[in-house]
Amino acid sequence: MHRVPSGRPSSGGRTAAVATAFLLLSAPGVSLWTAALPAHAAPLAPATPSASGAAPLRVPAVRAATPDLEKGTAYLVAPAQLTDGHYYEPFGGGFADFGLTIDGAYALAATRKNDAAFTKIVDFLDQRKTDGTARTVNDWTGIGTSYASGGAIGKEALLAEVAGRDPRAFGGQDLIAALDNAVCTEASTADTSCPAPGAYSYAPSVFSQSLGVMAQLRAGDTANAAAPVAYLKKLQNADGSWPSLIPSTGDTDVDSTAMAVMALALLPDDESASAAVTKGVAWIAKQQKADGDFPGAAGDSTNSAGLAVQGLSLDADTYQAQITKTLAFLAGQQNADGGFNVAADGQQGSDVRASTQALGGSTGISFGTLSLSGTPSSPPPSPSESASTSPSPTPRPSHTGTASPSATSSAAPPDISTVPDTPTPSDTTSAYVPGDTSGNDATADGELAATGTDARTEALWALALLVAGGSAVTGARRHGVRGARHQ
Repeated sequence: MHRVPSGRPSSGGRTAAVATAFLLLSAPGVSLWTAALPAHAAPLAPATPSASGAAPLRVPAVRAATPDLEKGTAYLVAPAQLTDGHYYEPFGGGFADFGLTIDGAYALAATRKNDAAFTKIVDFLDQRKTDGTARTVNDWTGIGTSYASGGAIGKEALLAEVAGRDPRAFGGQDLIAALDNAVCTEASTADTSCPAPGAYSYAPSVFSQSLGVMAQLRAGDTANAAAPVAYLKKLQNADGSWPSLIPSTGDTDVDSTAMAVMALALLPDDESASAAVTKGVAWIAKQQKADGDFPGAAGDSTNSAGLAVQGLSLDADTYQAQITKTLAFLAGQQNADGGFNVAADGQQGSDVRASTQALGGSTGISFGTLSLSGTPSSPPPSPSESASTSPSPTPRPSHTGTASPSATSSAAPPDISTVPDTPTPSDTTSAYVPGDTSGNDATADGELAATGTDARTEALWALALLVAGGSAVTGARRHGVRGARHQ
């Protein structure tokens, strides 16, 4: 094609231009929108010779939209979000949300757009550095106490594995041994810490169960993971989905199903696990909405869409069309600052918690295989685009009676079945009980979904902890709240 000279074209030039435009627009697969694309918007499709022998036309191929990983990463590591480059503190007052911080690290490991920021977060946790209230990650997990949370320990151990560090010597602890000790041998009768054999103590969600299973399997701790794996399989519903809570309430949840299939996919030689994964991924695909979004436990959310992409990517060849559609949806929910909205139809504005899972999930990399090694990642292609300290011993919690608070705890933990389920306010940075920090779904009106705790209750917990200092934390965070889906 010849470039039209600058200036006003002659009558003959205009006629030639119109004729050329007509030929372009009448070519198969060319629309007004495609023809208007700037040169950088899409690669040129292979040239096709014309029947007349004239120079072949090269038509831009349409590239499906995907989230901008560079911008998303920049948002997550910006000082406005990441305090001192170390942690996120949606509670304010220097009170680190360690679970959310690990979510952010997962996202950075997936995008590989700022490895230095990822390493700084991991060092902060591994070296047991403190937040603004003198708490370390060990205060969050409760490791070494009778109220250790299996889900939180699993989440931290998984991060160590993602970073290529030894989970048996991370944060001054043997996280795998602690996770082994957190496996329930029988259902507890005096409290709700252990719902069944094979569950993890104080981990009342499929999300938490899956994190623990992935951490154990990735550490080669297959024998000790057998009971948790069996329990996770048992939780699958007949339709292929998994519930949100443990014990199951009979609900179905995209987020939890995505996490469960990522965990069981680590057992390719286990026929029942493979069958469960196939069935679970198929169920996820059926939940996709017309706009590419996915419903969460309490409403549509970008979190759920990101996790769905990870689940579907376990069989990307089969579900490429669904993946492409969801990536386009997520791209539409990414704001100019790189962050993501909580939900398409809710309050607009970037939210850190939603952004961690939407961004990391958009790469399609399973938590079961996520690793900082190798080359930086990119979203799945669309059809058009072909210092550790010595580990300390961890006591095994008592799962059959009422456990006594540890020496560092100022109060016994509340029974996780007694905290009311109350919707959180629409503020997208609403406080979270520290044990529930992996992510939220969004309600239809844009509020963060209720995950088993009132934001006012959370704020009171945070205030009490800030006043009492780090020594009080074991009595408040050790256990997820009933209804708290994520660690």
